[in-house]
Amino acid sequence: MIDTICLLIPKSEMMFLSGVSSWELYSKTDHYQKFVRNPTKAEKDTGKYFPRLTGYKRKFSQEANVRIEFSVPKLLYHNNLEELEDKDFSKVVDELQDRLKRMGVILTKNVIKTASVSSVHFSKNIELKNGYTSSYLISEMNKVDLRKSFDFAKTRFINNGQSLYAHATSHQMVIYDKIADLKKGQKRAIDKTQTPYQRSLFTEFEKENKNKEILRFEIRLARKQKMNKVISDLGFEKNPSFQDVFSSDMSQKVVYEYWKKIILHRSTGLFSLELSVKEILQVMFLTDPKLKPRKAIYLLGLFVLARDAQGMTQLRAMVTQRVHDRTWYRMKDELDYASELITKNNLRDWVKEIDEELKNYKPYKK
Repeated sequence: MIDTICLLIPKSEMMFLSGVSSWELYSKTDHYQKFVRNPTKAEKDTGKYFPRLTGYKRKFSQEANVRIEFSVPKLLYHNNLEELEDKDFSKVVDELQDRLKRMGVILTKNVIKTASVSSVHFSKNIELKNGYTSSYLISEMNKVDLRKSFDFAKTRFINNGQSLYAHATSHQMVIYDKIADLKKGQKRAIDKTQTPYQRSLFTEFEKENKNKEILRFEIRLARKQKMNKVISDLGFEKNPSFQDVFSSDMSQKVVYEYWKKIILHRSTGLFSLELSVKEILQVMFLTDPKLKPRKAIYLLGLFVLARDAQGMTQLRAMVTQRVHDRTWYRMKDELDYASELITKNNLRDWVKEIDEELKNYKPYKK
């Protein structure tokens, strides 16, 4: 479902209560002023989760907008391990209206429901089975050459292999060990706004001797233009409202699209069952009877090198020191073909498990 979302609402549609903690001037230029209203210590001490508000006042515009940023599941559950369902929308609107009122901002439910969305994070928590660990799966997925897909500018393998982070300015994909992240401090955690209750979940699991392994996918559409492009390509209307993006269907399609294009279809051969080198060669000949031995051996060599150690990232670094990027991309296309030949209903259990979980998209409940 969705996690963090930013709503943009005209100030003219808001009422402000007097006597409630005032807004602070955060920055000022000749052209605009930026005001913030973050949760106070007293508000945090209530144990409730509060949104963060940012107001913009531009010198040459009469229209002033307020951005409301919050984690939707934390608003309802005080954590984002448990996932929302479509039927929860009315409860979320009620809770947001209540928190905003406590912060001195009055909004009608209709204004909240129809608020414009400037950015949204779609997410999915997957509890792993069959003895697999999140760190192992992340290390395997790190072998894929992520930068070629979706025009990601950078990729990072961080927190001792517990997180895989691919990003550009307009969007990011983060895959990480959710349980390990619960015990990290704010500076090192992927989730920077963990509530006290959410942090306590790790201790709760330890006391109950629950050795859970939960892999989390986050697709962060950080710019409205990118969000519109992604959802319109999947058949949804551009410029969605809050009630439009509060959709399991939209979330499932976005997360699965990134998984499919970035991880699954780019290098499926890297995730095939463990076979000997000669067995892999035999699979290639069986799949493509017209494949010449010299070509098959070349493709097999590419595949074995891509699968070894740090995978595609390391291989690319080695090859591009000696050839132009165009040559590497031709080699990558040939590797994709080799992967198709080798895979053929031969994917490892964990790949099938994730693929099935992202297709079914049932909400995780702790």
